This record gives sequence, structure tokens and C-alpha cells, in this order.
Amino acid sequence: MARPRTEVIFSSDVRNMDDWARRTHIPLTTADALGATYARAHRWLHALRLTLVREYKWTDPPTTDHRLLFSLETSSIWRSSAGLPAGPQLKLQLPVHASSFFSPERRVQWQMVFHSDTFESVRKICPPVNDILNLIQCLLTGLVTISFEERLAEGTYRTIRGLPPVEWIVQNERELIKVFGPDHYRALARASRDTQSSFKLEVIPN
Repeated sequence: MARPRTEVIFSSDVRNMDDWARRTHIPLTTADALGATYARAHRWLHALRLTLVREYKWTDPPTTDHRLLFSLETSSIWRSSAGLPAGPQLKLQLPVHASSFFSPERRVQWQMVFHSDTFESVRKICPPVNDILNLIQCLLTGLVTISFEERLAEGTYRTIRGLPPVEWIVQNERELIKVFGPDHYRALARASRDTQSSFKLEVIPN
């Protein structure tokens, strides 16, 4: 029997986001409204970027791509027997505009970011990376999900989390209200407390 697998999944399929909107009872708004909310989160995202640079030794190399809010790099967390990085440089990039996540020309770019070891492994030991993932889940629910897959005798069970844990929502209440306003914050808190809203179970028969 295969070992359980956890992975971060990026999907820019609006139908997927619409499914999560119905599940969480937080309706999708217009593209302009989503963009405005994402723009209000820039200050928080930049603060997390600064923490990564100052406290976790990520580098902030110059970039000529003005479509990026920031682009960070760090060495692999895995090491060889000689103590050298045993993998490629890790990158963490976010766009200036939320609409960039839905551009077909940039889909592979965002898959490479969110499907990389940055979000697969580093987020578990680096709180600012986990905060970025959680914030993106609040801003664009369904865009980035966490999937826990377990293969059993009767089929594959895939539990998908679309929202951060309620503890994170409550802990960051002040910042979230600045970004979303009190009404939307309450909706996020309510949905994150309800496992039927914040999680989705898929069963794939053998």
C-alpha cells in the first residue's frame, strides 16, 4: 500500500474557485473586486517578504519583471553528506496583480512556484511561507489548495483543504480585517470552523 501523500496544488480554473465559493458560502466577486482586495494585501505580503530576507536568509535579487510584486531565492533545505545544497535554488514569486494568476501564458510559472519544495516542505518549517500560503487561500479561495491523498483497498481518498486552519484566521484577525473588512472576515472565520466548508473529500474507486 502506497504511503499517504500531501501536496500543494495550484489551479487557476475559475470553475474550481466557484465550487469553493459555494462550499464556503463566500460568493465570488468581480475580477476588479478580487484585484482590489489583493492590492490591499500588498503591505502584509511585503512584510512577510522582509521577514524572509532578514530572519530566514532569503535573497531578494534585482528583477526587471515589473509584473512581480517580489521574487525571492534561497538554497535547498536538503543537504549532501558534505553539507552542500542537494537541490536547486528555491524561488518564491508573487505577482503585482491577482489577474496574473489566471493568465494562460503564466500558468506554468505559478505551478512551478506553488508545486515546488518552497510550499511542499519549506512552509512546514518557515512560518512566513506558510503565512503567504494561508493568505492566498483567503484572498483567492480554491486557487491554491492542500491535498492529502491516501490509497486504500477500495480506492484513493483525497482530502483537500481550501482554507487555513481557524486558529490562523483568529490569530491574524487584525490584519485580515484590514484586508477584507469585518463582514468578510467573519465569513472566513465561520467557514474555516466548518470542516464541510473548508475541506472537500474526493473518492476515486480502484
